[in-house]
Amino acid sequence: MNRNSTIALVVIFAALLVYVLVVQRPADEAKLNATPTAGAVTSGPLWGALTGDQVLSVRVEDRTQARSVAFGRAEAAASWGVTEPESKPADQLAAASNVATLATLTYQSQFTPGTGLEGFGVLSPTYVIEVALVDGRLLRAFIGDKTPTGDSYYVQQEGLAQVSVVSGVSLSTIFGWLDQPPYLQPTATPTLEATLLPLDPTLTPSP
Repeated sequence: MNRNSTIALVVIFAALLVYVLVVQRPADEAKLNATPTAGAVTSGPLWGALTGDQVLSVRVEDRTQARSVAFGRAEAAASWGVTEPESKPADQLAAASNVATLATLTYQSQFTPGTGLEGFGVLSPTYVIEVALVDGRLLRAFIGDKTPTGDSYYVQQEGLAQVSVVSGVSLSTIFGWLDQPPYLQPTATPTLEATLLPLDPTLTPSP
């Protein structure tokens, strides 16, 4: 091997070493810190043991389009009513069904980020969900960025350090309330129509 070939190999090796130390290694470390590994919890109820009868009101806010939907009741035994975007009577079955959907929302995984919350979008959330309970507590969940696979969202609950991964399909149902609030739909009044039957020519009128 001549001197020029040896120098070329040394240069190539040095370039590879610089790439590994400067580019690849930091990227791998960042990925490791952002990925739920040790200590991650797989699947569970997002709101813990929450049940529908504990809920007084629900509010979903879309911060990108500055719109919201909210419905609630004065007490546990009262009827539901829609308060946002317009105050109108609520369809009681639809409102109760929405609350049940929210109460049973689950996460696919839950972890504590090693580098803080900045990389998950929850500090500037796209959506915010608020749930007021009969005991006076107010629960909030901040929905941030989509996960790399694009089929789930990062969610952080107020007061918790953990980040949850929640199915986009489940959340899309809740986001859909913004377009279809649980308003009571008016019942159509049946229209009575008189039908004239043709006279039977064989019948003879009575004198």
